[in-house]
Amino acid sequence: MLPEELQQVVDSLTEKVDFKTLKAARESTSADYRKGTDSQFQDSAKLLSYLVTRLPATFGAALHVFREVQARVPHFPVRSSIDLGAGPGSASWAALEVFPELSKLVLFEREPEAIELGKKLSSASIHPAWKQAEWKEAALESANVPAVDLAILSYVMAELPSGMSVIERLLAREIPLIAIIEPGTPKGFERIRAIREFALQKGMQIAAPCPHHLACPMAGGDWCHFAARIERTRLHRQLKEGSLGYEDEKYSYVILASPKIELPPIQGRVIRHPQKASGHVRLPLCASSGQLQEIIISRRDKPLYRQARDAEWGTAWGVM
Repeated sequence: MLPEELQQVVDSLTEKVDFKTLKAARESTSADYRKGTDSQFQDSAKLLSYLVTRLPATFGAALHVFREVQARVPHFPVRSSIDLGAGPGSASWAALEVFPELSKLVLFEREPEAIELGKKLSSASIHPAWKQAEWKEAALESANVPAVDLAILSYVMAELPSGMSVIERLLAREIPLIAIIEPGTPKGFERIRAIREFALQKGMQIAAPCPHHLACPMAGGDWCHFAARIERTRLHRQLKEGSLGYEDEKYSYVILASPKIELPPIQGRVIRHPQKASGHVRLPLCASSGQLQEIIISRRDKPLYRQARDAEWGTAWGVM
């Protein structure tokens, strides 16, 4: 669920817009999204459609990823961040939910319409970081990146003709944490896997989701992705012609960490929904050995069984 003050300003911006206009804009944006193209911030109707349907999904996926950052590096304070390809600031809103110590936000966005919308949204927040946020109109390929604690690239890599050069500049800047989020599709995962391999070659650590620094074991038609459950507003359901009060946003991600950051090892990552039966739990894992495996936790092993019953898709397993 979006923060209350953010939801209120979204409602105020969209309540007087003709439904048919929003519906057509939503369908056009969805077609662009499936093709991997980006045009929603160049059209006012698409911008408003984005607020209703894509902002909650982007926020929800980023919220899950930042909670994983917090879990993996709990003693590393995130006081400053850059949001590259920020749109109206969706991921930065999520970052502020997870990192209350954040005091410096720098947001790079090439579309002035998205920046204007982002400023309208952030004006509803009382958080000091939004009051002092720096919005910079710039293409990411030429952005002058400052030194910060966390760099965010949320759903932008497909839009960049030379995305890896942006990653390389972030690594050269020695930013301690870099979170990259992509759609949870085979193509989105392939971009994440390429970034992972590149970062490992450059000496970075993988904080999450991977429990190892070996070759990715995903093969064939399989791909690594996770899901964030998103609550739908009434307008959201109407625009997407959905009957459920929620939807699941599929995403792939990687969190890169500087070699100077100490990461507690984990035994594995739950990569699909656990299968929970009456006397045991089956956990599909990407294991620290670098292999995909399934483990069965019996009720007889009470401490592990309790952990397994609480495990969810995306959970780190066996923090050591």
